[in-house]
Amino acid sequence: MRFVRPTANSLFFIFLSAFLLLGVHESRGQENSPYSRYGLGDPVPQQNILNRAMGGISSAYADYSTVNFTNPASYAELKITSFDIGLDYNSRTLRALNPPRKFASSYLIPSYFQLGLPLSKSKNWGMNLGLRPISRINYDVLVSKRLPGIDSVRYNYQGNGGTYQAFTGVGYGNKHFNAGVNVGYMFGNKEYSTRLSFVNDTINYKTTNSADTTRFGGLFFNAGIQYKIKLNEKTILRLGFHGNLSTSMKATRNISRETIAYNPNAGVVVIDSIYSSQDQKGTIVHPSSWGAGFMFEGENMWMFGGEIGVANWADYRYFGTADKMVNNWTGRIGGQFVPDFKSSNYWQRVAYRFGASFGPDNVQLNKPIPQYMFSFGTGLPVRRNVYTNQYTTINTAFELGFRGNKSNDIRENIFRFSLGLNLSDIWFNKPKYQ
Repeated sequence: MRFVRPTANSLFFIFLSAFLLLGVHESRGQENSPYSRYGLGDPVPQQNILNRAMGGISSAYADYSTVNFTNPASYAELKITSFDIGLDYNSRTLRALNPPRKFASSYLIPSYFQLGLPLSKSKNWGMNLGLRPISRINYDVLVSKRLPGIDSVRYNYQGNGGTYQAFTGVGYGNKHFNAGVNVGYMFGNKEYSTRLSFVNDTINYKTTNSADTTRFGGLFFNAGIQYKIKLNEKTILRLGFHGNLSTSMKATRNISRETIAYNPNAGVVVIDSIYSSQDQKGTIVHPSSWGAGFMFEGENMWMFGGEIGVANWADYRYFGTADKMVNNWTGRIGGQFVPDFKSSNYWQRVAYRFGASFGPDNVQLNKPIPQYMFSFGTGLPVRRNVYTNQYTTINTAFELGFRGNKSNDIRENIFRFSLGLNLSDIWFNKPKYQ
């Protein structure tokens, strides 16, 4: 009787992915970004780690062993099973101008999990299953003010939460044209609180706490197309477009307005509840967005491209209320170079990547907030492909970003190191003897 068994690499990646997935919801990093107070929080990178190293260009990117979830049309190019997971280390330095202050924070979180499957090796037809974070909320900000005719007051703003997507997608095409769709469930939570304390040497005022806790979720849909043009025997041009419609998610909100006190033994103690509303029903509108780009590719040796992305964040609504969000765009450029993928010298077979992105932030307080990001990285082959039908690559991305400038009250410097493991494997082997 014949039987099949998974390879050792397959089992290793299954268990590693299970560990990372368990960490997605338990992660409570030490990030402290006041900008994450607005909308659904700070957007996390929306590309896989390979593409981030090239400035995030992904609209026109496709590869036979790489899963590009940004544009599902790329799934059509998959020819071997690809198992891809990512991990991010983020470090932020926050600078406030009035008064001059500096804060630093860092955290480590899973980036994504995805499994790309070629549904047909003779035709351009592929599928992907994935789970990834979309945004993060994490801040703890203390602001002191002196009100005219009143004592000094201290505001403590705190927030936690985030948004995630679980999805599946398919891509299908022919020699020149590919199209694909992703469908799935977007879900998350928002926990906001504002504590107000009066600072007085003689009178012991109580502290007030205003808190909102919201859970939400809803179906989402996005689609993409790619078109490949052969320029000559060694060079092709690939064009890509992808986008998503706005998503209306059902939400449940709990609101509390209360007087609290701090007990060294019991922690925060509620003294009096001024107002409470439980299980309010409403909606959260996640806006539409789109991206378009191009990619020149030269016979497995090099590639270079650029793209533009637009998001309509002015359409964001939280229980019918707008926020300090504006429509924004992002420009990206980047490329990759492999000295000699057939060489016996290991470093000649490494993929070297570089890129940059720029554009205004989707949050606008008093003035537009510019953003810049510079990136580079590598694709490190783990084994010689000529010896085995298994393809394992370690992808790295180093990103240095700037949010805001001297005209903004708050500036952020961001350093992100990302590590991706891409295993393209023979998942089940039949033994030669029975």
